[in-house]
Amino acid sequence: MLRCMQRTNIYLTDEQQRALAARARVGGTTKSAVLREILDAGLADTAPVDDALRTAFAAVADGYDELAALLFADDPDLHVDA
Repeated sequence: MLRCMQRTNIYLTDEQQRALAARARVGGTTKSAVLREILDAGLADTAPVDDALRTAFAAVADGYDELAALLFADDPDLHVDA
């Protein structure tokens, strides 16, 4: 697959450089390819802010089921799991 790429400079610690080089060596690839794989995985694994907010509220709302039901009444997708 042909991709258009842009060069980006980053600063890594010595430990990060060693780990990156080792992973590239084991995978038979380049450090750049490993970094792109790590970035792709990390960027694809982002949870929307709403999910983080729901999780935080669920922790606070434990024991306040009736209040939580009232607060979430306007949005059927919002709820506190038991």
